[in-house]
Amino acid sequence: MAETPWWMFTCDPGLVSGVSVLHWTAESGVEKVDSFEGSMAEVGEMAEAFLVLHTPEHAEIVAERFVITTRTGELASPDWSLKVNGMLEWLVWKHWGLVDAEGVVYQGASEAKRLVPNPVLRRVGIWHKGGAGHARDALRHGVYRYATAHKVTDAWADLE
Repeated sequence: MAETPWWMFTCDPGLVSGVSVLHWTAESGVEKVDSFEGSMAEVGEMAEAFLVLHTPEHAEIVAERFVITTRTGELASPDWSLKVNGMLEWLVWKHWGLVDAEGVVYQGASEAKRLVPNPVLRRVGIWHKGGAGHARDALRHGVYRYATAHKVTDAWADLE
């Protein structure tokens, strides 16, 4: 996508998923519209509302890539992340007609956490209070995507 998307829906998938909706303008930078932690049904409702309101020309769906490994396979419910990501892919196909890499942008957890630590989230003013940290991880994925794919770096301006 050549043009910076104005809107972004981000998800840290799991049994309890983190979700954020972000908006960017050149004048105000990255702004948090909403963030929460919720069930697959709540993520689906928010994702569907987002997809109905926006077009792929000015919006993106970004999610944490989840791979079942020996370590993640030991978690209580590793399959929930895959279910949530599959639901997002289906909703993107249903509303935008996009499949595979055209639809949902996947990013690794460690990439986003390394580039977007808590001070960056606070600096850009999109901190999420409460919960287990999943909503903050969703916010991280949005800031990471804006910075790496779209060269929006206002989150790091004057950060010491």
